[in-house]
Amino acid sequence: MQPDARLLEGESRPPSAPEELFSSFYRQHYWLVLAFAQRRINNHETARDLASETFRVAWTKFEQAEQLGLAFLYQTCKNLIGNEYRRQLRVAALEVKLQHCPDRGTSDEHAARLREAMLGMRDAERETLYLTYWEELSAQQLSEILGCTVEAAWARISRARKSLKHILRSEVPNA
Repeated sequence: MQPDARLLEGESRPPSAPEELFSSFYRQHYWLVLAFAQRRINNHETARDLASETFRVAWTKFEQAEQLGLAFLYQTCKNLIGNEYRRQLRVAALEVKLQHCPDRGTSDEHAARLREAMLGMRDAERETLYLTYWEELSAQQLSEILGCTVEAAWARISRARKSLKHILRSEVPNA
């Protein structure tokens, strides 16, 4: 049996750079986190995405993640799985709603009115609605993108919705 070439080349030293430490942390825990996700999600690709996202979060908080170890990774993954379940419920609810749409022509007309109303909004309000409803960002994520507090993000969402309602109501012909 031959000795491991890495040991002969001096790679037996403990990792020192944060990237090396994280790489070691990742190799040590990735398969455990993936198995954790797969037991809770019935789609292998989604489980892989969740495991990857778990380590992305761990990288941003690596000192804390390294100290907490596998427990931190499991909790992070559990939170991400909850987000995935909520996303799946929203998609299912939308599919049911679309299936029960009485008249496709009416729906197309409504979509066209909505697009026109969105174009009539200020850019900042329109972007807030796009990020919130089309990109499905939380107020926390929106606040990070906009560079404001979560409370300010909620206020911007509220103002943008009021503006859209006002535009849509003003476009409705009086019968």
